[in-house]
Amino acid sequence: MIRHLGPRTDVDGLVADAVAEGREVHVVTAADTKAATLEAFADALDFPAWFGGNLDALADCLHHVARHAEGEWELVVDGLAALGREDPFVLAELRGVLGEVALAHPRFHVTVVER
Repeated sequence: MIRHLGPRTDVDGLVADAVAEGREVHVVTAADTKAATLEAFADALDFPAWFGGNLDALADCLHHVARHAEGEWELVVDGLAALGREDPFVLAELRGVLGEVALAHPRFHVTVVER
């Protein structure tokens, strides 16, 4: 499942609700460039050394995480607006990757906070 929430979303409250519902939660704070945003994913999710720093590698790592997660899992991606202003094409591709992973793995929830 993927959902998009507005700029006034309380991320701390969102995380607390997900934890209360039994999900493991990870928050990624996006940046205004593709490279910095991918680095934020790698740091927040402790990607392996083979992470290639591109969208295909992001998809591979997220699929890996989703396949090996025990129970329900939630990824909160906050702050994509700056990336969208700098590179709307990359933002569209990133949303596609997140949607693909969420669709392929029903226990993997993705929340995008649009700010």
